[in-house]
Amino acid sequence: MSHSTNHGSAPVPAPAPKTTPARLSKHRSIAESQTTPLRSTTVVVAIVTLSAAFAAIAIWTIAVPVAGITLLAGGLTVSPAAVALVSLGSGFAGGISYTIMRQFRGGTVMWTVLGCSVLTVSMAGPLMSGANGATVAVLELMHLAVGATTILGLQILVPRSTNRASDNGSESTGSGPSTAPSE
Repeated sequence: MSHSTNHGSAPVPAPAPKTTPARLSKHRSIAESQTTPLRSTTVVVAIVTLSAAFAAIAIWTIAVPVAGITLLAGGLTVSPAAVALVSLGSGFAGGISYTIMRQFRGGTVMWTVLGCSVLTVSMAGPLMSGANGATVAVLELMHLAVGATTILGLQILVPRSTNRASDNGSESTGSGPSTAPSE
């Protein structure tokens, strides 16, 4: 640019800082990661838990009113309220434990093993309840629906970014000071 042709015109602005948009966006994501992922994780846990409960209620609805199966387990009738409460309780327990365990190295793998173990143990409940064949099948299907929805839903839908330096590989390399403007 030649400044000699701009005599009397508006001053030429200073050149923009040499910060790439990618570097700037990483800077913002680190600052936002201190508040955003927790809220996002909480919302995802709630959505996954409600989805698991909905799946169990859908199975109950097909089995009891539509197919006419009487769900008796341990001498008690399995009501939709009981299905919803147990599904919500186990979903939120899974979500809370996932949120805590994912903060540690290998935590998601450990949580998956724990979740599959809990699901396997819970599958023994209907078998030992003294229920008949159709009831056992429906109860097993509800357990499987809640467990699979919770395990897979949390692993697939919970945001991957955390505050750990190991997850933000490029920031932990010490490649130099940030030239991004402070907010």
